[in-house]
Amino acid sequence: MISTLLRVLGPGYAGPVRRTVALMTAAALAEGLSYALLVPVLRALFGTTPEDALPWLAAFGAAVAVCAVLRYISDRSGFRVGTTMLHGMYERLGEHLARLPIGWYRPGRTGEVSVLASQGVLRAMGVIAHLLAPFISACVTPLTIVAVMLAFNWQLGLAGLAAVPRR
Repeated sequence: MISTLLRVLGPGYAGPVRRTVALMTAAALAEGLSYALLVPVLRALFGTTPEDALPWLAAFGAAVAVCAVLRYISDRSGFRVGTTMLHGMYERLGEHLARLPIGWYRPGRTGEVSVLASQGVLRAMGVIAHLLAPFISACVTPLTIVAVMLAFNWQLGLAGLAAVPRR
């Protein structure tokens, strides 16, 4: 769907969309990698000297803060790109409507265009602003966690891979 939107709007919108997708992917990756810090935290907590967990816990807190900042920046970028694309889509729709002959506009068609211009375009642009970040996060974060599990314990990582849903 995004490629169709970019094809309709033109190549000028591809760069910001790619940057937004890269930011969202980096946020999801950072979130998955932050779980690697739970291993030393839990080892220290369940070990003989639980106070050794404090530096690891501080590092985990810092990682969570970095994830929050990345998520905020990527979400803002998604909203910004979505509104920019919405503006471009309205311009393109207006250009196409201006080229149509006057006889094309009948009461039924005018209503259809009104619904398309109000609800249809907003729904399409809402995908980037509201649905893209959760989709990327739902795909990238679990795969990163499985990679972290493979790095710490290959048996646990293989169990995680076995639990990956398949189509």
